[in-house]
Amino acid sequence: MSCFSWNCRGLGNAATVKELRDFTKSVAPSVLCVLETQVRKARVEGLKGTLGFDNAFAVSSSGRSGGMGIFWNNKIRLEILPYSQYHIDAIVTETGSEPWRLTCVYGEAQTSERFKTWNMLNHIKSSNALPWLCIGDFNEVLHRSEHEGVQECSYAQIEGFREMVDVCGGLLKRKWWEALTVECGGTVLCLHLNGIPASLLLLYTT
Repeated sequence: MSCFSWNCRGLGNAATVKELRDFTKSVAPSVLCVLETQVRKARVEGLKGTLGFDNAFAVSSSGRSGGMGIFWNNKIRLEILPYSQYHIDAIVTETGSEPWRLTCVYGEAQTSERFKTWNMLNHIKSSNALPWLCIGDFNEVLHRSEHEGVQECSYAQIEGFREMVDVCGGLLKRKWWEALTVECGGTVLCLHLNGIPASLLLLYTT
């Protein structure tokens, strides 16, 4: 199966929806997570047919900020667990396979509040007995050299993120995934799964 995470930076215009529709038609992902939708829950969930999926679940944006959604087809069973404005947690079961856990994350917009995301992921890790994959845009960097922008990241800010990564299982080796930049300007993370290791984070940190 394949999992994709796309920071679409807004699903409120027809051009972005068309790009996403063309993309999903081309690659036919098993699971698609969209981040920063900037629209209400009903708008995201209403796109499932347009994008070629049977099922959808979304979290509304706060005004023009945030918002998430996850799409999947009936070939897999996906059970939504507790969620928030910044994450969607689920258990995925494929026919003939053991269940595993998927957490889609969009990092807190406010730097001072980002620790809440790290605490949430630490809690999921400590209470979870299933193989676990965490994918998304964490709005954070592991090293200062990765940061883009005028304001520098503090060492304390970076260290908090590093500690969470260490606790939750480390980074997925690059050979397993690739980042694609599509014409609409979004970045897509695609992951082709041949069994899920015990605990891995797939990070898009810029």
